[in-house]
Amino acid sequence: GRNFEKNKELKAIVRAGVPHKYRSAFWRSCIARVTAPCQGRDEPGFYKSLLSKAGMNMNIFVKQIELDLMRTLPNNCLFNTTGATGVDKLRNVLLAFSRYNVEIGYCQGLNRIAAFALTVLNLKEEDAFWTVVAVVEILPDDYYSQTMIGAQVDQRVLSDIMSDKYPKIMAHFQQFKIDLSLITFNWFLTLYVDNTNIDVVLTFWDSFLFEGDKVLFRFALAIFRIHHDMLLNTRDGIEVYNFCRAIGDSDLCSPENIKKIAFGELNPFPMKRVTEQQRLHGFHHLHCRYL
Repeated sequence: GRNFEKNKELKAIVRAGVPHKYRSAFWRSCIARVTAPCQGRDEPGFYKSLLSKAGMNMNIFVKQIELDLMRTLPNNCLFNTTGATGVDKLRNVLLAFSRYNVEIGYCQGLNRIAAFALTVLNLKEEDAFWTVVAVVEILPDDYYSQTMIGAQVDQRVLSDIMSDKYPKIMAHFQQFKIDLSLITFNWFLTLYVDNTNIDVVLTFWDSFLFEGDKVLFRFALAIFRIHHDMLLNTRDGIEVYNFCRAIGDSDLCSPENIKKIAFGELNPFPMKRVTEQQRLHGFHHLHCRYL
C-alpha cells in the first residue's frame, strides 16, 4: 500500500536493489504514495472516464500521439505495427494523460515512460497512466511543458556539478566544443529508459520512485565517473560524442558499479544544493526571458 514509512533503513534496502519479483508491487506502492493527493486517485472509474471524455478527436495532441506510437519501441513486437497489442494501450494512456493534465497535454518523452511501464513491468493501462502522473509529480515543474524549462534548468545544474566533481571531463568537452546537454538531456527526459541497459534502468527507477529526482544526478555522475579515464582518451569531438552516445550501455555500466559510486563515492550529496541550483538557474532563465 501507500502507507509504508520512508526511513533510512528502507532507503538502504531500496538502494541495494529491489528483488524483481517484488518490483511491480513496490513501484505501485511508490506511485500510489506520490499520486495520493492527485485528483481522481481514489475515484472508481476515473481512468475510464478520461478515455470516454467528449471531444476525443478535438484533442490537439491526438495527431502527435498517433505519430509517436510507432516510433516509441519500433523493434518491440508489442508496438511495431498499428494492430500490435501494445499500441492501443499506449494510445489510451497518453490520451488519458493529455486530458488529465491539460497544461502539459502531451510531450515527447512521456511515450517512452508510458511504454516502459506497460512492457517491462507489465503494468495494467491504469497503473501505467498513474506512473506517468507520478513522474510528472516527482520532477520539477515544466519538465514536459512545451518550453521544457524545468528540463533545461536541470541540465545547467548537472553542468555545474560536473564542473565541480569532474573538471577534467568538462575541460575535455570544452576543448572539443561539446555541449553536455546534447548527451544527457535525453537521459533525464526519458529517465534513462533510452540510454542504459535494462538492469541499470530498473535500479534507477527503484530509487527514483522512492527518493525523487536527485537520483537523476547521482546516476549521471556515476556513469561519467566510471568512464572518466576512457573519456579523456578520446581525441576529437566526433569520437567524444560517439563514445558518450553508447556510454550508458557499456559493459562497465552495471548496477553494482553505478550504485557503488552513486550512493557511496558521491556522498555527501545534499538535495539542498541541487534545489538551490535549480532555483538559481530557474530564476536566471526567467529573468533572461523577460529582460
